Amino acid sequence: RRLGRSFGELPMTARALENARRHHTAGDLQKAESIYRQILHAESNHPDALHLLGLIAYQIGKNDVALNLITKALESKPVFAKAQSNLGNVLKKMGQLERAVHHYHEAIAIEPDFAEAHSNLGLTLCELGQPKEAIDICRKAITIKPDFLEAYCNLGVALKELGRLDEAVAVCRKALDIKPDHVESHYNLGTLFQELERFEDA
Repeated sequence: RRLGRSFGELPMTARALENARRHHTAGDLQKAESIYRQILHAESNHPDALHLLGLIAYQIGKNDVALNLITKALESKPVFAKAQSNLGNVLKKMGQLERAVHHYHEAIAIEPDFAEAHSNLGLTLCELGQPKEAIDICRKAITIKPDFLEAYCNLGVALKELGRLDEAVAVCRKALDIKPDHVESHYNLGTLFQELERFEDA
């Protein structure tokens, strides 16, 4: 008869969560959702399962459901940077930009080197008419994660908003160094060249 558990063996819930995450990452949302729900049936306030089930809802466009689930996850575990950031993403998608900013700040307060939260905060500030603040935030994201394509794109948007077109061009070029076939960066670069009256380049 064996008592206890070896160091390498995970509890049943942790194994189930790990399995669900694998399916989620692979794009099998239906299987992942089923496992998350099984976990919640056994432990109704499990913060990771609530958060990740909410993330699936966000991914398929059910923002109200996502808002409810991720909020419940944070009620169970307030110091949860990824959930704070993803709640910001949901609120941004719903057009609640100031509330989104609050949750991005919460995520960064918990995890100061959270590059994605910095980048998304920068884009949201830009949409709120604060491009100058957005530039500093996006540069911080790039300092943390130098090959962060989305942060370069968001920085380019903020620079363009301030009329700093040559700098925005340089940023778009850097984004294309990272991912040469990135459609959005090609489009943005063409738009910038058009505004600069560099029509052949555009």
